[in-house]
Amino acid sequence: MFAVTSLVSGVAFADMYYDPTGDIATGNANLDITQVEITDNGVDLFITVSLSALDGDWGKYMMFIDAWEGGSGDNDNPWARNVSGLGGSDIFLGSWLDGGGGVVDQYHNSGGWWDAPEGNAGLSIDWANNSFTWTMSGIVTSMAEWEISGIDFEIATTGGGQGDPAIDLLGGEGTQPGWGQGSQSTDWSYYEFSTVPAPGVLALFAVAGITRRRRH
Repeated sequence: MFAVTSLVSGVAFADMYYDPTGDIATGNANLDITQVEITDNGVDLFITVSLSALDGDWGKYMMFIDAWEGGSGDNDNPWARNVSGLGGSDIFLGSWLDGGGGVVDQYHNSGGWWDAPEGNAGLSIDWANNSFTWTMSGIVTSMAEWEISGIDFEIATTGGGQGDPAIDLLGGEGTQPGWGQGSQSTDWSYYEFSTVPAPGVLALFAVAGITRRRRH
């Protein structure tokens, strides 16, 4: 494994995406996105979401990814949250931080429907710095097989019930209406993989059992 992974460079400089502090209608600091940091190492993708004040009691967090043609319809996500403007999502990550711990669900949209939770996304929590990190193992390698060099994405915070809106969205949407109303994403952010393996490295990954089949 070491011989294979050593053929790609280490983690590159992160891309930073900022969101205004306090641009939420509900006053829940644990749902107030301040910044998102994304980087990769040529194999895995790392997404760090920072909040105004991370709370280990009830916060819910989502990531929508659009990388392939097709994907979901509008306002269609496996958590049934009321967020429009994200049609075409191929991958959905959802995490909740309850009781001081957290889990992550990873869904894929195949042929217009969401698969049951699967995948190998990981979650780590940095309470001291009000942030958590999703690690998507192997996604950069997998997408490189299909000549995909980056992803469109959206980050959102929400509550614990189906039909809840996004309380905060990364980017320029402004303040969302708040509980009991819908929410809308108006712009995707884009991340370009900084370290994409060369074809010869991909062949070695395949021998090592690292590569994954495209799901669409």
